[in-house]
Amino acid sequence: MEQSVVLICVDPSKHSDYALDYYLKHVHKDGNVVEVVHVPEFWDCYGPMEGPSPGRLRELRQETAQTTAALRDKVTNILTAAGVQAKFEALQGMEPWETVLDFARKVNATLIVIGSRGMGKVRRTFLGSVSDSVLHHADCPVLICRHPHVQGQH
Repeated sequence: MEQSVVLICVDPSKHSDYALDYYLKHVHKDGNVVEVVHVPEFWDCYGPMEGPSPGRLRELRQETAQTTAALRDKVTNILTAAGVQAKFEALQGMEPWETVLDFARKVNATLIVIGSRGMGKVRRTFLGSVSDSVLHHADCPVLICRHPHVQGQH
């Protein structure tokens, strides 16, 4: 029997926490291969004449690295406490949804789990939604978890 490869997308939000918790409580099965991915802010697209100053870019990259390390530790601790072995990958890319889907194809994911911030239709239309884009372009099922007790940012 083929192993299920579950790709769980995480970020520092409470929506992401809920998606991880939902997966562990309601979906996880022994034998699943769990891959956890985070796509941090991408700061390498700015040239010397646009965006933040070089000094500020260094600060932003350092803050992003610290946030990613803290997220890795937190998620690893949660998974370890639940008895789930997983790999954590911080992926680099300008478009998080494309980066997630490229990785999903690479590991032959059979399910993608992702949180939703619950933005309204208008805001989602203008800002885009990583979870919507993953859902519409994925080659495998996608479980979008929206926290039932947290209002979205409308």
